[in-house]
Amino acid sequence: MSGTRFAILGAGNLGTTLGVVLTGGVPGIRAGKSRDVVLWTIESDVAAEIDSQRQNTKYLPGVTLPRALAVTTDLATALAGARVVIVALPSKVVRDVTGRMADALPAVGAPEPPAIVSASKGLEPDSYLRMTQVIASGLPTGPRERVLALAGPSIAHELARGVPTAVVLAHHDAALARAVRREMQTPILRIQISRDVTGVELGAVLKNVYALLLGLCDGLGLGLNTKAALLTRALPEMARLGVALGGRRATFFGLAGLGDLIGTGLSEHSRNRRMGEEMARRRDRDEALASIPTVVEGAGSLATARELASRRSLKLPVLEGIAAILEDGADPYRVIARLVG
Repeated sequence: MSGTRFAILGAGNLGTTLGVVLTGGVPGIRAGKSRDVVLWTIESDVAAEIDSQRQNTKYLPGVTLPRALAVTTDLATALAGARVVIVALPSKVVRDVTGRMADALPAVGAPEPPAIVSASKGLEPDSYLRMTQVIASGLPTGPRERVLALAGPSIAHELARGVPTAVVLAHHDAALARAVRREMQTPILRIQISRDVTGVELGAVLKNVYALLLGLCDGLGLGLNTKAALLTRALPEMARLGVALGGRRATFFGLAGLGDLIGTGLSEHSRNRRMGEEMARRRDRDEALASIPTVVEGAGSLATARELASRRSLKLPVLEGIAAILEDGADPYRVIARLVG
C-alpha cells in the first residue's frame, strides 16, 4: 500500500482529533511518519475557523490544530489522491455521504482504490445495517471490498492531548487491515487487528446504549460500587446480543466491547454518559437531547437494540431497565437498585 494521503470525512471531535494525531500535531509527540491529511466538513463556519484560526471550538475546544492539517468543504477535493478515507460522521448521514463519495471516487484515478475506514457508530434504521455495510452498499465494486471498521475506547479530548490510546481495526482480510495499520498507527495511537467486523461494530453501537446507564448513576450521585455491579451485568448482555447478531463473544470482552464501554460510560466527555446524567435530573428525553449540542448515538440505538433482541427472543433486563427510564419515565433510582440486586 503506497502513499500516505488521508481524507477524513467529518470534522467532529473524533475526525478532528484523528487529523491532529495523524499530522503529528500533538505537542511533544511525533507522528512517526509524514502524512498528508485533509478534513472534509459541510459546516462552512467550522471549516473557516479551522483554516484561519487553527481551532475547532464547536467540537474540540482548547486544542490548537496543526497547520499541516488541511480543511475543505468540497468532497471531491478531499478525496482526490487519498489512499485512506476515514468516515467519522454521525450514522444518520453516512448513506447520503457515501452516495456522494461514490460519485467522486472515479475522479481519484489511482490504480488501487483507497481503503475506507468507518469510524461511524450506529445501525441504520429499518435495515439494521452496520455502518461498513451501509458504506459498502453505496460504493462501486473495487472500493466496496476495502471497507474496514475502527472502534475502541478513543475519547477524543484525551487522544488529542497525547494520551496513549488503543483501538481495533477490523476486516476479514487481515493483510489489508495490517496494511492500513501501518499507515495509521502512531506512537500514541496503537491499533489491534480483528477479523470480527460484525462484533467490533456491534460493540461500538451497544456500548453507547449501556453507557447511558452509567450516566444515570452519575446524575443520581451513585458511586463506583453501583457502577461496578452494573458493568458486570451489562457486559454479558452486550455479548449475548452481539453473538446472536453474528459477532464473536471474545470481541465483546476486549477493546471494542468492555474497553469501549468503560471509556464511554465513565468519561466526563462522553455524550452518552451525559445523556443519562441529564435524564437522572428528571428531564424528559427530548429536553435532555436538546441540552447536548452534538449527536447522542446511544439514545437512537436503544430502540434498535430492543427490537433486535425481541426478534431473537432474548431477555435482557439491563437493556429493558434503560428503556423503562428513557422511554417510559420510570424512576431511575428504583430501576438501578433492582438491577444491582
